[in-house]
Amino acid sequence: MDCTCGSCYWPKSSTSQTLQPLVQIAASVPATALFPVLLLFLARLGGGLQIGSVALMMLGTMWYILFNVIAGAQAIPSELFEAASIYKLSLVLRWQTVILPGIFPYLITGMITAVGGAWNASIVSEYVQFQNQTLITPGLGSLISQATETGNYPLLFASTAVMSLLVVLTNRLIWRKLYQFARSKYQLL
Repeated sequence: MDCTCGSCYWPKSSTSQTLQPLVQIAASVPATALFPVLLLFLARLGGGLQIGSVALMMLGTMWYILFNVIAGAQAIPSELFEAASIYKLSLVLRWQTVILPGIFPYLITGMITAVGGAWNASIVSEYVQFQNQTLITPGLGSLISQATETGNYPLLFASTAVMSLLVVLTNRLIWRKLYQFARSKYQLL
């Protein structure tokens, strides 16, 4: 069933109306709250902290991307879907000409935000006190956590400066160009 309020542009089904609140509830649980449970599960399977770190980063970032893509899909004018329907575009052509161009700038925005979340998750997930032991996986996040715990402020400052430099360089060299490309090539309005 399509929304008739006039402000929604994405056709809404009863499934999406049912699932969206459930997804929002799931997204409200911080990924770090799930990390101990994830580590217990991985410990029983024989997986290590490296897998757990990657899983935490994915849990911590997927919501940024998902909600931005949903916002992008909802921002696509309904007239474009109607035109695609009138011209009987196949599902592949609809994705190529309407949906992907419509969500691409939002996807890039979600990815930019998600990378920030991944950096934060790396600090939490690479150096963990768990079941009376300290688990460490090599990385900038564990270096920052170790420096914080031991009070090694020169190392903390240096590792934080390196992380900041990496973030700035990534934003300047990759994300800014990709975002400008997305806005210039795929702007619908």
